Amino acid sequence: MKLSEEALAVHHSALIVDLHCDLLLTRYFLGWDLAKRHRPNPLPGAPLMGHCDLPRLREGNVGAIAFGVVTNPLRRTTGPAAIHQDLDQLAADVLANPGEMALCGSAGAIREARAAGRIACFAGLEGAHGLHGRLDELPTMREKGLRYVGLVHFTANEAARPMVGWGASNQAGLTGFGVELVEELWRLGILVDAAHLGKAAVLEVCRRARRPVIVSHTGCTGVHQSPRGVDDDVLRAVADTDGVVGIIFVTPFIGGGGAVTAARHLDHIRRTVGVRHCALGTDWEGFALYPSDLDSAEKLPNLTEALLRLGWSAEEVHAAYGGNVLRVIEVGCGG
Repeated sequence: MKLSEEALAVHHSALIVDLHCDLLLTRYFLGWDLAKRHRPNPLPGAPLMGHCDLPRLREGNVGAIAFGVVTNPLRRTTGPAAIHQDLDQLAADVLANPGEMALCGSAGAIREARAAGRIACFAGLEGAHGLHGRLDELPTMREKGLRYVGLVHFTANEAARPMVGWGASNQAGLTGFGVELVEELWRLGILVDAAHLGKAAVLEVCRRARRPVIVSHTGCTGVHQSPRGVDDDVLRAVADTDGVVGIIFVTPFIGGGGAVTAARHLDHIRRTVGVRHCALGTDWEGFALYPSDLDSAEKLPNLTEALLRLGWSAEEVHAAYGGNVLRVIEVGCGG
């Protein structure tokens, strides 16, 4: 896609927040030095890994990232200890790159880090199975940078059941522990993430919401039918909490067409519930398949060009790229 001067100007003046990136998985499996520029994944669909690092994120003007914390639900020995391990690894990476990264727990801190030229970082747990039915370690996890908890991943757990995967159900609501969990998260100032969550449970979370609800990485079934997409009922329910829905870049979940198609998903949210509820959740490094024009972080301006061609204003792009998430963090996490 040919990039216009307008698109480049709009893109590089935005404070861009990625609500879900699995770079910690690449760090774990490949021992990846985040500060080193790595070759983009050369395979068709850029499967699995190889989509970003600090130099490419900087080139793509990504200003803040939620690092996904993923634990293996089949090994009970991982649980909270594995969560702490990932949070500690993120803190160590920040300490090793003080001029490049900053661990930020508030919207104000994110803005300050970006003004200083650093990439702001916080963490999001992908699946409450990692908690092993416990709430007692959440305050410590929050102190270490955890700012949202996804209630499920691809497996049912003590809190709820996923939209697709092991134990999937779109009719089951939250369990008793799930209700306790969301109440405790809101009390602590940790966002509830409904990504992967079955529809009935998403709607229940939104009905109960005392703070904005997020869906960190998903697609819209109104654009492309996918078991990982959310329908307009969910969009409206999340919007009623003043939350946001982050659009994923994974091709099977948004359909073919690359940046143009990702833009259509964002535009669907905009037309259905308003641009105020749009966000990005790339799922880079997420063991999936990605379009050739969004398979490496420096290619992100392609999405900006596609949005402008759909008639978006610079203000709308900036809201979807980061302004909306910062608002939700201010309300949901404090500061």
